[in-house]
Amino acid sequence: MAKRNTISLHFQVIGSVVITLLLIAAFWFFYVRLIQPPKHALVIDSMRFVNGDIQSVRGINQQRVLPDDWIKSGESIISGKYDATFYLDRGMANSIDLLGIYIPVIYMDAEVYLNGRKIGVARANADAKNVVDPLAREIYRPFYASFGSDRVRPGNNSLRIYVAAYQPGNGLLGLIYIGEDRQLRPYYSNRLSARVTTVQTISASMLTIAIFMTVLWWLRRKDSIYVWFALIVYAWAARNLLLIGYDTFLPAAVEDWLTLILLGWFITFMVICTHRYMDLQKEWMEYSLFAAVILGSLVLAMAFTWQIQVLLMHRIWSTFFLLLGIYALGQVAMGYRDKDDLKNPFVPAGGISILLLGIHDWLVIMGFVPRDNGLLLHFSAPVTLITFASLLLERFARVLRDAESLNLQLETRVAEKHAELEANYKTLRKMENQQILAEERERFMKEMHDGLGGHLISMLSMMRNGEKDTVKITRAIEASLSDLRIMIDSLDPDEHDIPALLGAMRSRLEPQLVSSGLKIEWQVQEIPPLPDFGPRKALQVMRIVQEAITNVLNHADATLIRIHARVEIDANGKRNAVIKVIDDGKGLPHDADRGHGLNNMEQRARCINASLVISARQPGTCVQLRLLYS
Repeated sequence: MAKRNTISLHFQVIGSVVITLLLIAAFWFFYVRLIQPPKHALVIDSMRFVNGDIQSVRGINQQRVLPDDWIKSGESIISGKYDATFYLDRGMANSIDLLGIYIPVIYMDAEVYLNGRKIGVARANADAKNVVDPLAREIYRPFYASFGSDRVRPGNNSLRIYVAAYQPGNGLLGLIYIGEDRQLRPYYSNRLSARVTTVQTISASMLTIAIFMTVLWWLRRKDSIYVWFALIVYAWAARNLLLIGYDTFLPAAVEDWLTLILLGWFITFMVICTHRYMDLQKEWMEYSLFAAVILGSLVLAMAFTWQIQVLLMHRIWSTFFLLLGIYALGQVAMGYRDKDDLKNPFVPAGGISILLLGIHDWLVIMGFVPRDNGLLLHFSAPVTLITFASLLLERFARVLRDAESLNLQLETRVAEKHAELEANYKTLRKMENQQILAEERERFMKEMHDGLGGHLISMLSMMRNGEKDTVKITRAIEASLSDLRIMIDSLDPDEHDIPALLGAMRSRLEPQLVSSGLKIEWQVQEIPPLPDFGPRKALQVMRIVQEAITNVLNHADATLIRIHARVEIDANGKRNAVIKVIDDGKGLPHDADRGHGLNNMEQRARCINASLVISARQPGTCVQLRLLYS
């Protein structure tokens, strides 16, 4: 057993070494190789600088070595100009090919002049004038401009760059390269790809992983480690996008602040995720950490708002979270030998990558490493996320395997209960059918009592009172028959959609309407079936439409009645089936009392979760019934 464990440990070590070497090779290929300085190009590594503030004495006509970082000089320079003279041989100066000027690093607004003629402008891709932290984001891209040989001459040429920093003392100008466009432009494209495109690709992949982990957490919500890991990735991806100058609708100072605090929250979530994975019960530490991060975020917000020692606050914040990240990696390292599921060759490689690149970024922020190197922590994301994602997927798979084992044990018990449950289901189904039948019978009897019964009682009363007006008696009989037909139509299973219902009503009601001297206009469009639209709802809809038409006949003195039906989209973007009964009669008086008929219509609409709106028109009235598609 000991020999087997030794062999397994050797394989783990070898695997970790191989993966680490592959990561180094990938980092060189996808980043270091792409930011190499141009070969076969003229290099300008020093320029004369004149401070734009004419009252400054120290800043007049200084010779400065490039890269020139204003933060290191300690001067609150706002603007100025750089001048240099460079020599071109006759072959390059008279070349028929385009020439180019390439500045890999320039962190300020600039206008570039060659022999007194403007050839290009460098601008931030964000709101630079409101930026407060020079190390929070990279809002400037590499500068490149191409020009023809007519802009230069053999021998000495002058290069002048007017610059303006977004904050006093925050400017940075890197080395300048001049050469043939076909040789120089690929270096510009490669650097842009390495510093921007690669980070965008990494961030998109991170968001995909975060969404996937969110789904896993949703499937297994009692295991909170998945949501903590998803929060890590969301915070990290958002920081990456803001870091490369991804502009949003927020003010630049807020974007700086978000970029900085997202680093803290990302490390905080990583610590909590580590605790969950290692089964460490440290609630007091987690609560204290949350309180510290919230308090620190508020302090940073005040510092950024009033610009109080922003750079110092940035360095304190970054130092604290570097130590916190080292703590989290230390917990993983201590559990590496004891926890079997940590014995993954990606774990050491991922830990080393995030540690080394994190220390590099801290050195840049502290000023120990030149600022033109840029921040690199985001390049550790792929291997780190692959490591943690593989561990969590293995954890999820183990849970599924345990669940499958339990399912196998339960299958026997399920089989024993199946016959009993099936018998109970049949009994319950029979009782349910009987209950449904009883409810439908009760509903039908109630409708007959309220509708047909009322008409019959009215006719009986007329006959007993010796009513001799055959027109009234005929109308009462027609109303009774119409009511009975509507009830029968509502029971037809083929007519449980609105166009079919209205078609049935048209065949029943049109002769009555024509005999009353009314012109009828039917506009019924194709309406998809409503969900759960059974006999009960069908009857209520027909009753409402019938009552609306009856009101027109009895009270409106109208000559035209329109019945429209179609699908409409409401203000909330939801589909509704809409039925309108419109007349050109005398309309609704403002002081009219609401009769029993209108109240009955509204009660029927509420019964089927529909909305009923009765509105006056010029002339006439519109009764509108809306049924929402759920």
